[in-house]
Amino acid sequence: MIAHLSGSILDVRLNQLVIDVGGIGYQVTVAPELAAESRVGQLISLHTSLVVREDSWTLFGFSNADAKNLFEQLQSVTGIGPKVASALLAVYQPEELRSAIAAQDNAALERVPGIGKKVASRIILELKDKFGGGYRSKSSLSGPWRTQVIGALTGLGYSAKEAESALDDVLSNFGRTPTEADLPEMLKLALAQSRRKS
Repeated sequence: MIAHLSGSILDVRLNQLVIDVGGIGYQVTVAPELAAESRVGQLISLHTSLVVREDSWTLFGFSNADAKNLFEQLQSVTGIGPKVASALLAVYQPEELRSAIAAQDNAALERVPGIGKKVASRIILELKDKFGGGYRSKSSLSGPWRTQVIGALTGLGYSAKEAESALDDVLSNFGRTPTEADLPEMLKLALAQSRRKS
């Protein structure tokens, strides 16, 4: 098992890096966001998970151990492979993803490309108890208003990740559980939060 790599970057692709470790080049699949930040010649240290299939051996790389551990936990769900696990972690930070699963927020999981209702339900069914309690936080508050605010923000050109982040920042300071009546105020605050970040 190759659990960790440190070396210099030889090549950068859309979602892959080739890392030179002692004269051997390891091809590692990473989140597009991490690949975009990487440069040839840069020294990098990654936590890795080796996925072995009949026809391939694929190394997946993560900037921290938390993301790697969650990647492996997601694959314990029936029918979930590395592709779906990677897609989830490309959209959400580990803490955000655990919160969404603990809160049984199907809509949040379904916003990830390639995740339908059945897959989202299966992930929640099999992992919610592992991520319950301590992971339930204000950022995991959900309801019809949440879907509508996220939908309005993405309709205005924000990515799902930017919309989620802005709304979670608003929720952390809101002081109470929002209702549908709060929708206009939530949208207004989320827009202001997005502008501050941009």
